[in-house]
Amino acid sequence: MSSQEVAALTGKTERTVRRWAESGKIPAERPLNKFNSPEYFFSLNDLTPDLQEKYYNQLRASLPEASLPEKAKPKAAKPLDTYSADEQEEIAFWLRMVKRWQDYRNKPGANKTEVDARFVQWCKLENPERAISVDTLYRRWNAMRANDLDGLIDKRGKWKKGKSSIPDPMWQAFLYFFLDERQHPLKKCYEYTKLEMQTSFPELVGDMPSYTTFYRRAQADIPEPLKVLGREGEKAFRDRCAPYIRRVYDDMRSNEWWIADNHTFDIITEGENGQRHRLYLTAFFDARSGIFTGCYVTNAPSSQSTLIALRRGILKYGIPENIYVDNGREFLTYDVGGLGHRKKKPKDGQERFEPPPVFERLGIHMTNAIVRNAKAKIIERRFRDVKDHLSRLFDTFTGGNVLEKPESLKFILKDGRIPLDSTLVETVEELLDWYFNQQPYGGAVAKDHGKPRQQVYNENLHTKRVASAEDLNLMLMRSSRAQKVTRRGVHLDIAGQRIDYWNDELVFQYLGQQVYYRYDPDDLSEVRVYDLQDRFIMTVPADNTAVLTYGASKEEVKEAMAKVRRMERITKEAKKVSTFPAFGRHTALELVMEAAHESKVARIVPAASPKVLELQRPDEEPLLKAVAGGPDLDTMNRNAMKRNGGAEHEYTGRFCTIFYCDKVQASRCCADCDRRCANACQNHPSRCGLEDKARRRRGRKC
Repeated sequence: MSSQEVAALTGKTERTVRRWAESGKIPAERPLNKFNSPEYFFSLNDLTPDLQEKYYNQLRASLPEASLPEKAKPKAAKPLDTYSADEQEEIAFWLRMVKRWQDYRNKPGANKTEVDARFVQWCKLENPERAISVDTLYRRWNAMRANDLDGLIDKRGKWKKGKSSIPDPMWQAFLYFFLDERQHPLKKCYEYTKLEMQTSFPELVGDMPSYTTFYRRAQADIPEPLKVLGREGEKAFRDRCAPYIRRVYDDMRSNEWWIADNHTFDIITEGENGQRHRLYLTAFFDARSGIFTGCYVTNAPSSQSTLIALRRGILKYGIPENIYVDNGREFLTYDVGGLGHRKKKPKDGQERFEPPPVFERLGIHMTNAIVRNAKAKIIERRFRDVKDHLSRLFDTFTGGNVLEKPESLKFILKDGRIPLDSTLVETVEELLDWYFNQQPYGGAVAKDHGKPRQQVYNENLHTKRVASAEDLNLMLMRSSRAQKVTRRGVHLDIAGQRIDYWNDELVFQYLGQQVYYRYDPDDLSEVRVYDLQDRFIMTVPADNTAVLTYGASKEEVKEAMAKVRRMERITKEAKKVSTFPAFGRHTALELVMEAAHESKVARIVPAASPKVLELQRPDEEPLLKAVAGGPDLDTMNRNAMKRNGGAEHEYTGRFCTIFYCDKVQASRCCADCDRRCANACQNHPSRCGLEDKARRRRGRKC
């Protein structure tokens, strides 16, 4: 632009404009004209914004309407609820302030310049924390007219919001160390990230932001669920962040769901042997009413304590429809609840036989809790009540952790004022039935709030499945795994001991077959034997008379031998009954010879008549040859027969009056026999007194 154009635009003289250029107020170029005099030219960008706008308005007015660009459509206003609470408050403030300003300056006869100055001074006195000027008011007013709520918000310092100066590879490396269950300190994560960048991305190390930048972004950008899952694990995530299933109890009936679990008493008690310990509570809990149905105090949770607690609950409240248990071995034993989801797929494709568990025989459906999901077991809340309202009543209360442990406990233990196990058992049985079960209901069903829990149970009990004590004893019997019937029947290994269950009928009828049995742990005198189709076979007593130790008496030996001979006699008698009379019967040899004769006479298959006959001669030599001075093969064979107990063996030991060995076909004494077989009588002549002295001959053959 020339100096004349700038003078016309500013309303000043050309001389004034030149003086501005010479003083440097407005940058200008000064080339020489043809008269060798300087001329002044100005860039439009060097002028003030209002002069530039005035220039463009003049230019726009001189152009035809068709050539003008389309006016920009007014900006659509963002919904007010998309702004934060602080931003909404700021928008409301400027809407009020601009309206008051417009009402104040538009009064008749007012000088707007003076009015604006007075209003700004008044605003500074009323809101000293805000930087308010006339230009600020004009900008906010223009934003209101353009329906632009963003224009009413102070954006200073927020232009980088949502952006980060941390490169993506660097941030990803930081998250790798930060979202780790080892929970590295944040500053260490920053150091590890720097070391990783030096190795993998050395070009980024020079522009690595400070630790404070990482700290602020970690606090602002990492969602809390991601932080909990990465640094604390899945259980913490499920307990604190993941949504949980809220169970509905309004339509649930009493005895529809029982929940079982074990609880450790925070009480030190003393047993019969003087040992100090903490006992356990195995309990069943009705989900609808919240009452304890079956309970048993035990030294250690086990499958047997589970059955005892279940039996007590059934006798008093009936058989439940479903049982909800955790994944403890005391519930998932194969003969109590079954293996549940722990049951593995067979490798060979063949399902291994498992006896029907107790829960199945009672018609109870078992459900296993999700692993490490404490919210699913509401019985844990009742165990909390047991701890607070029962365990704390005892002087030897230990607390669940070090912080809960009373300081007076060590003096109580030193004085020996320790309650007995029997005292705790009596207290637990009394309080659970007549205190806890009578407490006001406070569960999920609001209409039952305030009622005694026992009353809630009674009102919602629609069907009660019962069983007599005798039938219950039968259904609660433990089961063995499938085992093969041997010559000694079936056996039970318990407490490091093996008990044999044997009778003649079991061994005779089912020798070598697979069976299983059920037994009562409190009465091991007999077992009930079943086949693999779960059909009852017989009751078999415990019988260890054929199991003798060294030093057994003569009477014990005779009793054992009599049992063996009785089984042999029964078998022989059965053989006689099962065979046909011998009259008129041919022997097997006679029958086969007769068949051969008939085939010979009939000539069913014609004889072969090959056209070419080839003669083959043997050309091998014997492997062993008799040589002069070599071993005597006959002597070697005789010695081998002696070692094997053959007829040529010359026996020089003692004989027995009752024992007969089927291995050597003689009544040899096992103490002098060199066979050392599994058929030995396990006795010695010096103790049993059964030596046959009349038959003892040195050098006599067997």
